[in-house]
Amino acid sequence: MKRIFIVLKEKWPEYLFEIIVLVIGIYGAFELANYGENRNRRRSEIEILKGCRTELMADLAEINHNMGELNKSRRSLKLLIDVLENNGPYHDSLAFHFNYTFLPIHFVHSTSSFETAKSRGLDIISNSEIRSKLIAVYDSQYKFFLKGEEEELAEVQHYLRNILPGRFASGWNYGAKDTFEGEMVPLDFESLKADQEFLFFIKTQENRTKSFVEYFYENLKNSVESMIGDLDSELKRLDS
Repeated sequence: MKRIFIVLKEKWPEYLFEIIVLVIGIYGAFELANYGENRNRRRSEIEILKGCRTELMADLAEINHNMGELNKSRRSLKLLIDVLENNGPYHDSLAFHFNYTFLPIHFVHSTSSFETAKSRGLDIISNSEIRSKLIAVYDSQYKFFLKGEEEELAEVQHYLRNILPGRFASGWNYGAKDTFEGEMVPLDFESLKADQEFLFFIKTQENRTKSFVEYFYENLKNSVESMIGDLDSELKRLDS
């Protein structure tokens, strides 16, 4: 035992140095592992946010396209209401406008990148403000819009099944690719002028289309545009 104390007394600086080196080595390995993990996490975060941005850009293009089509529909509805209520004559171009009265427009969108973030845990998005805004867009704004779209499409289906039969030769005669252009010919144009049920539906649809575009679609568009801007700023910060 005495020999051990003598050895320790003589070599304690050497042993202390070895202990310090060992501790530093362990700490360094731990920090290196943390650095690698944080780097991978940052890479995954950037990948998810870039995916969200790409999908939102595609959604924005879809929104603008659908709003354009719905505005065409509203112009056709207003024209037909004016002709029918003011005893206007029938001309072949009206068949085009009749075909644009009720459009089966769906908002085709993607949420795959956001769903990936949810599956990995939303805390992978380090910026709490960006995280909250993404949740607001996808889990609130999109769902609210889709509920409104569901109600709109239910009216379109009702129109197809209950209003068109007996009044037109056929409905939804879309000929041109990727558009709703075509012709819908009335069986008796003159009788439509006194057809209160038909007039009620197209007047109501003109009002609904106005509301759908100016409220549902405009709010959705503003949210998507704002989110894209926020993602641009956040990706720039993360890449710096």
